[in-house]
Amino acid sequence: MSEEILRFVDTIHRDRQVDKEVIFTGIEMALVSAAQKRYDQEEGIEVLIDRLSGSISAVRDGESFDPREALGRIAAGTGKQVLFQKIREAEREVIYKEYIDRVGEVFNGTVASRKGGGLVITLGNRAEGFMPRGEQSNLENWNEGDRIKVVLKEVNLQSTRVQLLVSRGDEALVRRLFEQEIPEVSDFVVDIKAIAREAGNRTKIAVATLDTNVDCVGACIGVKGSRIRNVTDELSGEKIDVVRWNDSIEVLIPEALKPAEIASLELDYEAMTANVYVTEDQQSLAIGRRGQNVRLASKLTGWELNICPITPEDLERLREKGLEQRADDMFGDRLAKVTDDANDASTSHNPLDQLFDSTAADGETKTEVDEYEDGTVVMGLEDLPGVSEEIADRLIEAEIDSTEALLEAGVEGLSAIEGLDEITARLIIEKIQEIMDSVDSEEE
Repeated sequence: MSEEILRFVDTIHRDRQVDKEVIFTGIEMALVSAAQKRYDQEEGIEVLIDRLSGSISAVRDGESFDPREALGRIAAGTGKQVLFQKIREAEREVIYKEYIDRVGEVFNGTVASRKGGGLVITLGNRAEGFMPRGEQSNLENWNEGDRIKVVLKEVNLQSTRVQLLVSRGDEALVRRLFEQEIPEVSDFVVDIKAIAREAGNRTKIAVATLDTNVDCVGACIGVKGSRIRNVTDELSGEKIDVVRWNDSIEVLIPEALKPAEIASLELDYEAMTANVYVTEDQQSLAIGRRGQNVRLASKLTGWELNICPITPEDLERLREKGLEQRADDMFGDRLAKVTDDANDASTSHNPLDQLFDSTAADGETKTEVDEYEDGTVVMGLEDLPGVSEEIADRLIEAEIDSTEALLEAGVEGLSAIEGLDEITARLIIEKIQEIMDSVDSEEE
């Protein structure tokens, strides 16, 4: 019997990865339970198994006894239940520890069976995952025995088992597929900033890179769509839009709504809502089928987007009406010139009069816009589209800190600054030129 016990322990340990000590303890508890059932005695019974030899020593009320005598049919059944319960508990703990730190990983499995509207998926020798109907793509139909790739979404430790919730509709699956198919993503050259997905229909994914020699969108799509096609095929033909991320919401919203062309934006930063004005021929494209395009763009940006159709005449009037306000929003108080007079009083002046006026009050031409008195503080780079505090510091280091310097640098010079791409640089130049043209027209 000693050799049988050792073989049994070794077999369970290898097959189910349960610690040997747990199995020995379970056998001891099973023998104690059988003896209690046999002698109708709750206390005073002890059973110990030698871990090396497998020999059993049993004591009842201080006297040794052979536990095999206690193994009647009923008592043996009780002991077997105790042993198997102990093994199941240990196995459940092993599975939980194995998978709890692997949430978000992709696993290859096999469809074992259907359960309601969901699928039971075998992930390994001992683990099974469950994929509810809500975590499946409506483009896919799976049969028993099919190979399937899923992402682990949740690990729940229940009283009798470990439930592994897996998914093919989660955004994490798209992220992992991009990491597998695109080396620049797995090497952290291209960073996935945000993903918005409606499984089975369309996914929008925003990417960015700090490497000026890498086209982040092109790297994800590949030559003639070769890279993105592998991801699309794995998702059974689900459409994927790759857009360029930008920290400026004014740039990101038009990118997120592509392929629609945006005419104008009206932003409410407090409510994080945006009125997106589009021409009538772009309205259906911006909204998308059943509102899908604008819905995904809202998820991607984190803003509530309202698509507003507008005629060219209304658009022109909107721009004229909002031009002065937009200019003030761009430069605002940070561009104000603060001068201490003799009475220690501070006076604020509109900087646009000095920034964009070509003629001074006395008729002389101003050649330097930054010739202020001592104590003057000029700020405003951070208020330009796409310019963060770090980028503003880089512009100052490059001595591109005035209107003339910005215009002289142009799109090429600004896009050479780390953190600014060509699109943002062009937007900055256009905004400044737009304000200058407006001021000039008012003077005329």
